[in-house]
Amino acid sequence: MAASDSLRFVGPADAGDLAAFLGRMARLDPAALVRLRAGAGGSATTVYAWLPFGVLVSRSARIEEAPADATVGAAALLAAVEAAGADRSIALPARQDAAWRGQLPPVAGWQHLDRVPVEVVARLVRAGAATLKAIGGQGSAGLSESLLDHEALTVSGTDRTVVLPLRVLSAAWRMGFLGDISPGGADRTVAVSVQGSWVRLAAPYGSAYHQLSRGLQVRPR
Repeated sequence: MAASDSLRFVGPADAGDLAAFLGRMARLDPAALVRLRAGAGGSATTVYAWLPFGVLVSRSARIEEAPADATVGAAALLAAVEAAGADRSIALPARQDAAWRGQLPPVAGWQHLDRVPVEVVARLVRAGAATLKAIGGQGSAGLSESLLDHEALTVSGTDRTVVLPLRVLSAAWRMGFLGDISPGGADRTVAVSVQGSWVRLAAPYGSAYHQLSRGLQVRPR
């Protein structure tokens, strides 16, 4: 198979990592698309997807052979990965490049602001879920959207402060990016960085992104 129509994983564990990401995407949105962009040197590929509630997420996989930039169906790619078994190479499903909507964040130039314990992120998401459940009997789609837009986490760095809405934290939670948050679990954090109008929440197993509107949420300290 040519590099333009195939993926070749570095090892079986890398295929499993990608399958975990694709499986969560397919459950959240059976029609979801994923966009694969190969990194420099061909040793890693970043896979992006839009969640149904409007958050861009990504996970990197060690793929030594991949197209430079391709969009395919998440469910179709998951089926191909699962069918391959121990085979490190798979055929890429039918491409849907023209169907991708939205910008991608920059690859380089990120300015690190701070690290936040995963337990803090999980606590904020749980509090939001409890609030949503409490208003569920009398709530509406508008109330749910308002809650997701709630300014849940403020992070400051050397000379910047950013505010992340609950929907971005929820995205990291729903995609399993936070990892082990049980009592006594590994000490893990998420890193918050900015680049231009983008904010990245980089968790142990993937990243969620937020694009600021008109620069109103990035301000000097």
